[in-house]
Amino acid sequence: MAGTNTYPSLRLKLLLAVAPFLIMILVNEGVRQSQTEHFEYFNVPVLNSKEALRDKCSWHCHDNTAYCKKYHVELAKKHFDWIDPVYFGIIKLLMSTGNYGLANLVFLVLLWPLLMYWLLLRAIRNRQLLKRMT
Repeated sequence: MAGTNTYPSLRLKLLLAVAPFLIMILVNEGVRQSQTEHFEYFNVPVLNSKEALRDKCSWHCHDNTAYCKKYHVELAKKHFDWIDPVYFGIIKLLMSTGNYGLANLVFLVLLWPLLMYWLLLRAIRNRQLLKRMT
């Protein structure tokens, strides 16, 4: 077994790193092309209205979690007891930095995905090691 590579290939690593962003862009642009209405939020083009809508999430839900939970969340309702402390704890932590927007980008857009990516690569590596052992 000496000299055998137990890490995912560079090609697989790049695919795993880029695929979520490509899928997100494809979905967002696909939705944007099919929309007949155009919205802005703080003078920035967005996919949804800032109005409170009962039939779908909007930017109002971003600013008013209780409204979103009341009208849009079905599957997770029975798990609010443990989801809420984590969710609101993260929000409180990000707000405590003094720059919520920047902290949100650094933590939720950069650090958290990097951690998930690293864990995924480790899981693939461990699976390859286990396969070689059998």
